[in-house]
Amino acid sequence: MYSNPMPNHSSRLTPAVQYGILILLSTVCYFFTRKGQFVFDDSVAVVKNADVINSNTSWETLMRHDFWGANIMDKNSHKSFRPLTVLSFQQEVRLFGLDATQMKMTNWLLHTVIGVLLPRFFQLVSWRERCKTTSWGMEYWAAVLFVVHPIHTEAVAGIVGRAELLATVGVVLAVMVYGSLFDEQSTILKHVLVLTTVFILTALSMLCKETGITILATCAVLDTLTHINLQRPVRTFVSNKPLAARIITLFVMTCILIYARLRVQNFASPQFRDKDNIVAFSHGITKTLSQNYLYCLNLWLLLCPDWLSFDWALESIPLVKSVRDYRVAFIVIFYVFLVAILARNRHQPRVLKGLALMIIPFLPASGIIRVGFVIAERVLYIPSLGFCYLVSYGFVRLHEKLDIRWIRVTLGAGFLLLVITFVLRTIQRSSEWATEHTLFRSGLRVVPNNAKVHYNIAKLAADQGDKATAFQFYQQALELYPEYEVAHMNLGNLYSDAKDYRRALKHLQKAIEYHEDFHTAWMNLGIVHAALKNHKDALVSYQRAMKGKKHYPNCMFNLGNLYNDMGNHNLALATWNETVRQDPKHVKAWNNMINVYDNANMNEQVLEVTARGLIHLPNHPNLLAARAIALAKMGNYPEAEQIYSELIVRHPGEEKYLQNMGVLYHRWRKLDQAERMYRKALKINPQSEMARNNLSKLLASRQKSSN
Repeated sequence: MYSNPMPNHSSRLTPAVQYGILILLSTVCYFFTRKGQFVFDDSVAVVKNADVINSNTSWETLMRHDFWGANIMDKNSHKSFRPLTVLSFQQEVRLFGLDATQMKMTNWLLHTVIGVLLPRFFQLVSWRERCKTTSWGMEYWAAVLFVVHPIHTEAVAGIVGRAELLATVGVVLAVMVYGSLFDEQSTILKHVLVLTTVFILTALSMLCKETGITILATCAVLDTLTHINLQRPVRTFVSNKPLAARIITLFVMTCILIYARLRVQNFASPQFRDKDNIVAFSHGITKTLSQNYLYCLNLWLLLCPDWLSFDWALESIPLVKSVRDYRVAFIVIFYVFLVAILARNRHQPRVLKGLALMIIPFLPASGIIRVGFVIAERVLYIPSLGFCYLVSYGFVRLHEKLDIRWIRVTLGAGFLLLVITFVLRTIQRSSEWATEHTLFRSGLRVVPNNAKVHYNIAKLAADQGDKATAFQFYQQALELYPEYEVAHMNLGNLYSDAKDYRRALKHLQKAIEYHEDFHTAWMNLGIVHAALKNHKDALVSYQRAMKGKKHYPNCMFNLGNLYNDMGNHNLALATWNETVRQDPKHVKAWNNMINVYDNANMNEQVLEVTARGLIHLPNHPNLLAARAIALAKMGNYPEAEQIYSELIVRHPGEEKYLQNMGVLYHRWRKLDQAERMYRKALKINPQSEMARNNLSKLLASRQKSSN
């Protein structure tokens, strides 16, 4: 049994206090900064994901869709299959509504639960080496480090990080369950029950995030390192038949789950683009050096989590193209350091287990398979289990070996300072994840050459109406990455809004040049051509946009506008009808059909369209107002009056409904009621010319009648 003062300090505390400290640290790091918005990937995965927003989405549908709500069989799908995570979002929205603060709180609770489970988890990892001591010791300090480590901020503060958190719960529980087999007296029945449970937990973890598949390999390595003699590994492994049987069983289980997972996506690979991960698309020595340099950077983020960014795509990390690149020195240092650790600790199961906990969960992101990111901080959530374990073990070993009081006090103070530093950095970083403005701006310090950072700042500014900032940062994004097709398209849209159609055409054509099947860019190009009255070019652009995207209601709507501008009202109406067939809640398409019929004084058709529209958009004010106008024109004043009365009650601050009710009463010759409505409208909006003119006409007609 080892003796070390650091563990003894923790053992003086009652378990309730020890757990309380873990909960308190998690609370200090995240709870008070939980208030915020949906940021970055949250928008696509949660806010715009129909599987999440629609609480009636069935489990069968979730099993056919990827994490972002697209059909997983679609060639453009990222193939990220996480139905349990999506289900957790869906049920949360059903219970609490679309509330970012609530979802961030759930992430914090999951992180806290994981932290509370870790002391026991690390005990099982240290099974034989602990000699079954009862104190938590270094395992407790490893849990403390994990709870406060800033690298976890993205997974906890970013709502999409829920996938990592749920998968990690599966990892921790599965290892804890499997650890019960470390007792060599386990019966066959116990083996069957435990292995079945671990298999189920692994499958559930995989349904939260794909990295759950590494659970079985992790269990196998921990089991092996627990039971073999590292000085005679092969001989002891072969002679330990129960161990060999467990490893074979875990291998078979892994193969079954990998096959099932690939079967879900019909064995198709996701189609990423080079801008998502330039390293994955490089070749030869460049790919080898660049990928190994990424390993150095991932380790550095764990060692010194100051350089954190929400995105690392494009040119954030330039490729290492030659052995003469100064960064090769870091690769050499990394491997010398790794080999030295292995050589020095080749007979130390603790160290090897810690390395296994770091390396095995990281394998899916290591470049073995192509992924759509260069670095993603949230994928380090599970590997950091091993990192925190090793750091804690290192502190304890130093504490043991350096038997000088002032050195031990310094080490203890250093560990405490590390925890405090991590807490402060985590609080700072989690506050940056509160809003997109603070998150995107924080990326400028870390990866100023990342065009995607500039793009996101520009897009947010455009959404907020700050066109000057949007123009500036879109242009900077294109300076950094001239082939950034989405930036070209959005900049083109800004120029289009500013009526600068020449520049708009230039950027939209560039977007299509760099991405030929960019449907949205084709549609926006059609809008610009239509504005320039280039009807033929606009028609070609719209048709090209819909060529590879059959379900495209927005493009269909704009095509209808084009036909209408060309004077072909019948074809426009048919196209808008197709628009509302594809998207029954497309308000603008319903309005345009109503306007065409209204201009032609076809009131029966207006009533028919509004009746259809109100089925999908019940109580929509535009549809109800159009219906009331048509009824009034047809002389059905009582029904029109009823609709306007409902609109006035529902929208008491809208003067136009009061004004329209006044016009209705005016036509109906109920002049007192008409005057009252006009005056109410003017009380809300004294500048309303129409209400003032109508009131003047009414008063003039009364004066004339009285004379």
